[in-house]
Amino acid sequence: MKLTQWTTLAVLALVLATAGCTPAVTATPVPTIALDSTGPLEVNIVQASAEVVPAQETRLSFVISGPIKEVTVEKGSVVESGQLLATLSSPELEYGLLQAEAALREAEFDYEYWKLPRRLADRTIVDRRPVAEKELEKTRKSLDTARAELAQTKLVAPFAATVVSVELQPGEYVRSGQVVVVLAKLNNLKIETTDLSELNIAAVNIGQSASVYVEALDKEFQGVVTAISPISDTIGGDVVFKVTLQLEEQPADLLWGMSADVEIQTEQ
Repeated sequence: MKLTQWTTLAVLALVLATAGCTPAVTATPVPTIALDSTGPLEVNIVQASAEVVPAQETRLSFVISGPIKEVTVEKGSVVESGQLLATLSSPELEYGLLQAEAALREAEFDYEYWKLPRRLADRTIVDRRPVAEKELEKTRKSLDTARAELAQTKLVAPFAATVVSVELQPGEYVRSGQVVVVLAKLNNLKIETTDLSELNIAAVNIGQSASVYVEALDKEFQGVVTAISPISDTIGGDVVFKVTLQLEEQPADLLWGMSADVEIQTEQ
């Protein structure tokens, strides 16, 4: 009996000793994260390569063929809207205009003569005013046509710009549609992306801010997205879209053809 009691006491002491060596387990509280729904939207960046291009450019050509008679501008010239740039030699059209002008003068004299009915020698009353009036109107239209045809021999500037290049000189024969003079507005340059992927175009919108780094100037400028081309291009098998940006202020040393890197700030 005493042995059993001593055994029971030993077991109880061992259990109590083991329980004292085990550390108490306490629950770790879960941190609470507060979400601010009124905070700013996450700002993302769309990157692309770009180039500096003129805001407006045109390649001028004649609608008829012929030898060039005169070129009145040279590369680098600043021209105004409507200024004559070049003319073709076309003697037949010049002669046609002279004929039309002479025919009009004759028709005007004839109309003035028959403006009132006239009595012939046999006292017959003749009124040729309606016929003379129709002839006058016909010769006026012929003169307008002759002037329009001769105007095709003159190349004029459609807007104020700088002459970028002159492709032909007096004496050379030019075909219809062949470029003779290239004009561009160099005082208003813009930035156009060259490789903006179709994967990023959906995030780009007109009015978004952008930073433009021009490598040749080693400077960064601020700009804004002003246009997104609805038509894609393909470069090396990749589909890209052209995005146009306008700088907030154009630096004086910015030149057409300079390369740039663009970062457009988009919001998701």
